[in-house]
Amino acid sequence: MVFTNVGAEEIAVLLGSDTGTYIKAYGIGIGSATDSITSTVLESESQRRAITGNPTFSSQITTFQGDFNSVQMSGTDLTEFGLFPDVDADAGSLWFKQTIGSIGFDGTNELQISTAIRVIAESGT
Repeated sequence: MVFTNVGAEEIAVLLGSDTGTYIKAYGIGIGSATDSITSTVLESESQRRAITGNPTFSSQITTFQGDFNSVQMSGTDLTEFGLFPDVDADAGSLWFKQTIGSIGFDGTNELQISTAIRVIAESGT
């Protein structure tokens, strides 16, 4: 079976589509658990915000952006973030997770996250 370039492009567009289940929000947290393909939530999510504007599309890549102002980030020691299909912080269904070294925010810094997801066409068996 072959997953074609056109198929990959369509899936990338659907990730940021406004129909059905799609990526709508960034969650940030202070957890330190290892990233895993079985994760459904951030380890210790502190807040969630809708993605900023609309996703951008380029070939088989969809890019999302999230913005958190200095008041929202004040006192946070950011160690993880992820993309979710729901803005409700109680909803699971984590689609993407990244853990990072701790970044402290003292109320004078804002956070902007940009994540590009590439869907890869592949020939297989």
